[in-house]
Amino acid sequence: MTSLYQLSTELRESLDNAFDPETGEALPVFEELRALWGSKARDVVSYMLNTESDAMQCKLAIARIKAMQEAHERKAQRLRDYIRENMAASGVFELKATDGTFCAKLALGRDESVELDEGVEWPLELCNEPKPPLPSKTKIKQAIERGEAIKGARIVRKDRLTIK
Repeated sequence: MTSLYQLSTELRESLDNAFDPETGEALPVFEELRALWGSKARDVVSYMLNTESDAMQCKLAIARIKAMQEAHERKAQRLRDYIRENMAASGVFELKATDGTFCAKLALGRDESVELDEGVEWPLELCNEPKPPLPSKTKIKQAIERGEAIKGARIVRKDRLTIK
């Protein structure tokens, strides 16, 4: 099978002998070569369009799968919140599967984190070193624990549900 590159080279090299010197008409050999080149070029373009179409279908499939993944993650989070809320409401702090495949434990108020409001300017002593300075949650938490009022920050306690 001849490639388009090979046909292009042959076509270029045959230009010197492509036309009848007396009539100026293209010789049949040259016309056949041009027709073969045209056919091969159309095949390449068709294949390229199919490949682009395949790539687009892959992109759409990835988007659908990503949407499904995110939907499953949201559903799992809602179920996690649901079991955590119901365990807390009923006073049950440990739940084990009868076959031992999992154990869910609820530790009330165990996890704490610092939440920062958007758009608040932080003093440099509450920021990390990189430039531009970013607020340090560690330094802000220490300041709040010392009793300082820090505008735009608070310590939030959350329940932790562990499933193993």
